[in-house]
Amino acid sequence: MGIKAMNLYPQALFRASLVCLAAILGALPPAKGDETLRLSVYATAGDVQRHLATAENREKAVRILQGWKVSRIFLEGRRGDEYVSPDTLAAVRDFFVAKGIRASGGIATVPGQRFGTRQNEALGWLNWESEKTRQDIAGFFTENAPLFDELIVDDFFCTADSSPESGRARGHRLWSEYRRDLLTGLIDPLMLQPARAAKPAVRMILKFPQWYDRFHLFGYDPPRMAAPFDQVWVGTEVRNPKTRRMGFVQPTEGYMNFRWLASVAGEKVVGAWFDHIECSAQNFIDQAYGSVLAGARELTLFRLGDVLEGHPGDALLASRWPELFELAARVRGQRRGGLAFYKPPGSDADENLYLMDYLGMIGLPILPVAQYPASDRVAILAVQAAADPEVLDRMRRHLRRGATLIVTPAFVRRAGPAAAKLAGVKVGSASGPATATEARVGRAAFPLPVPFELDAGLKATGSRIVVSAGVGGKPVPLLTTRRAGGGRVLVLNVRTFSEQDYRETGEWLLAPKARGLPEIPQELADQLRKTLLGPLGIHLEAPAGVAFYLFDDARCLYNFRDQPVTLLLDGERFELGANQWRWQAPHRPQRRSGK
Repeated sequence: MGIKAMNLYPQALFRASLVCLAAILGALPPAKGDETLRLSVYATAGDVQRHLATAENREKAVRILQGWKVSRIFLEGRRGDEYVSPDTLAAVRDFFVAKGIRASGGIATVPGQRFGTRQNEALGWLNWESEKTRQDIAGFFTENAPLFDELIVDDFFCTADSSPESGRARGHRLWSEYRRDLLTGLIDPLMLQPARAAKPAVRMILKFPQWYDRFHLFGYDPPRMAAPFDQVWVGTEVRNPKTRRMGFVQPTEGYMNFRWLASVAGEKVVGAWFDHIECSAQNFIDQAYGSVLAGARELTLFRLGDVLEGHPGDALLASRWPELFELAARVRGQRRGGLAFYKPPGSDADENLYLMDYLGMIGLPILPVAQYPASDRVAILAVQAAADPEVLDRMRRHLRRGATLIVTPAFVRRAGPAAAKLAGVKVGSASGPATATEARVGRAAFPLPVPFELDAGLKATGSRIVVSAGVGGKPVPLLTTRRAGGGRVLVLNVRTFSEQDYRETGEWLLAPKARGLPEIPQELADQLRKTLLGPLGIHLEAPAGVAFYLFDDARCLYNFRDQPVTLLLDGERFELGANQWRWQAPHRPQRRSGK
């Protein structure tokens, strides 16, 4: 989201980096006609006023953007009270087009003193029941559509408003249901109709934020929202995973968000969007690689002001652009495989919030899907999957075909006694969160990083314990297995967050607390992968912090660690440098689901 980061980058160093940047990027060829990978920059309304309103400033900006080989600039016309007139937007648009840079429009649908009506809750979002909000939003699209071929809606098309007028409109619906109905119902009258009345051929783009497991709570409904838009952009701005300000977001989250939205909206999903906020140079470049691995065909940098002011990640991105272009070419056209993680749209994730991100950080090739993965050999059913009313019948049919299904205690609790019987476990009526201090595989014990949370109430009844954990000196199953039908059901006893964690921290959207799962000892990570990847015929030995991606005829490993690591993949041992990636073909064909 558009929060201006404090600029602490020394100006002398920045000027030196620009020289390096220009030298690196000046040698690059222009983007190919196949548009394998493009780079764009988003200019907020404030950026346009500060950096582009005068001819002199435009010339300064374009020199930097041309050095980056930027192919498009998004020119925002409105962000709350920050406003750019049509005359100024047209002048800036024409300037960039004359320089060979495409110009599109944009809006951040946030309130100001004079624009819209602010919601009554803490975040700076709109009250969409307000007639002023509706008139002001429709007015923007009427005014800006004639100026551009495309308009993008930044990731504030959401609400947490609970005012009396919203309460009356909600009726007997859940807040999440009401908000999704409200916002999807406003797309046509407030955005599409005004825009296309002013310019019938204008293309509309919707950008989703990165907090995919909480979309529905605040009105985002990807299936219904993506349908009327021409394209979808995805927030992959994961930033620094070790800091509290932006949530302890794992660097795999952008990939998971992009792939899950792609499973919803298909080829409409085109661009990835990330920023410099709270990023080291390496955090910044990790966002780019995750976006390209996910399939992004355009990388959009938020925002112009940060690009012009400079950041250590800029020169690093410039030096890695040929690599990123190469990786994009490798990824393009590949079908992805792995462990299908089933998250139906609109599903609650309590106790398993953002679990995909954490599993990805221990080297499991997670494949987010929005539909039940009936043809996959292995599927993960966390609590999100319990939102599917037919999930138990689907599980039984899947098991009869020999599938391996991995469930969590939260799923078993939500899905009920039949799920517990299939898994051969017993769970309490409520989660019993506890911190485990060690893991045991056979007779070997390994300390666990704190905090490593699991459900202390889980008990194995008809299942075999593969890995146990120590909680207060007592053993608790960490991984169990049971034959069921023609397949197997595994229970992976991991817990991330619940709504209580959000209330305790005051966080609304992102990971509210640190978790130890991404730092588990290699011995435990290897055992988990051995069991979970066994049905795919894949054997990987690697420390946690190395992500693993599966494609049709290739695999990719990305080392998020700041030290080199030694890996063993299907019998081949090799070293992967700090913050490096490796692409390789498998030794033998693997059966993977096509997505």
